[in-house]
Amino acid sequence: MDAKGPLAGVKVLDFTHVLAGSYGTMLLGDMGADIIKVERKGIGDALRKTPPLKNGESAYFFCSNRNKRGLSLDLKKEGAVELVRRLVKNCDVFAENFRPGVMERLGLGYADIKKVKPDIIYASLTAFGEKGHYRDKPGFELIIQSLVGLVSVTSEPDGRPAKVQPQVVDICGGMFIAIAILGALYHRKQTGQGQRITTSLMEGLFALMTNFVYMHLMGSKIPHGLRTRNPMMFPSQSFKTQDAHISTVVVPAHWERFCNALGKPEWINHPDYSNVVYRVQNYDAMEALVEQVTTNKSTADWLEIFEQHQVAAAPINKVEEFFEDPQFSVLNLLTPLDHSKAGKVQIQTPPWQMSETPCDVKLPPPALGEHSIQILRENGFDNAEIETLLKEGLIETG
Repeated sequence: MDAKGPLAGVKVLDFTHVLAGSYGTMLLGDMGADIIKVERKGIGDALRKTPPLKNGESAYFFCSNRNKRGLSLDLKKEGAVELVRRLVKNCDVFAENFRPGVMERLGLGYADIKKVKPDIIYASLTAFGEKGHYRDKPGFELIIQSLVGLVSVTSEPDGRPAKVQPQVVDICGGMFIAIAILGALYHRKQTGQGQRITTSLMEGLFALMTNFVYMHLMGSKIPHGLRTRNPMMFPSQSFKTQDAHISTVVVPAHWERFCNALGKPEWINHPDYSNVVYRVQNYDAMEALVEQVTTNKSTADWLEIFEQHQVAAAPINKVEEFFEDPQFSVLNLLTPLDHSKAGKVQIQTPPWQMSETPCDVKLPPPALGEHSIQILRENGFDNAEIETLLKEGLIETG
């Protein structure tokens, strides 16, 4: 793998699966680390069979597995743990997101791996943490969103509960584990010392909910059923127009711009309306007042008017429509690649740019076991050993 990013030379043995942990190791791969994704022989990551599929390859799996190489291994076979320990000797990071205790039972817990590689950075991501009442419970996106309160603040008032559809719990958990690994790598560079990292999906979402957390901690009531509303600012939501809706955000300093755009200059210094605290406390009444104006013109008209007055606004696009947005092509958000199974595919690019250590997409998500032999050869396994591993069914190739 021709890695030139800031993590070039870093090797990660990646036992993560599904979305959260895999997203975190993918970010390290985006920065040039060599990610060896270890998957269960014959089955692979649970996301591999999740629809929709292209030539048998899952769109969901593609979300978190670019810039990785794949090793397919049967951990239940005799010799598998020893094989992993041989690989660990050449690695800097060991990442996993199984339930607490699983890796220890396999002989691959932190204490086991540290014996083989004393300066290893061993990163574990769980659903609820490694202690407490929920320790051994299964945890998924909707479960965490429901427990921490995200569903309550976004669902339609008096309607059926609705989750936030992007996998914010998983992606946030992945980002936090990646950040922690980066910190541990820097610490090791300074001291030569490895360490154990633990985090959980619950901790990640709690961190993401910081504005609501501090509303509660500082004695404010947390509103529910916000839809597109910002509980700390008005206007900051979508409004009905003549033909659809439009989203707009007006920070207090832009209130005058907004009033002039609506043709309501008398609101600028109104004793109530000019006060953002009043506007937030009387959200329903203020929303109705604004929509008396916005429903008289189309969304296209309002976009033009708000642009003229430098008020932040946007149409409510479907996902597919964003691909036609003029800013989409400017940002270079996709990279075309050839995949060994799916054929020609478009892969999301890393969402940042670095002037001296550029990051890009070098590898599409691997087919199951695609790089097994390559990885073993690089780690000192000779042809006879590899043939034996294949014959005994311990590994497979893609």
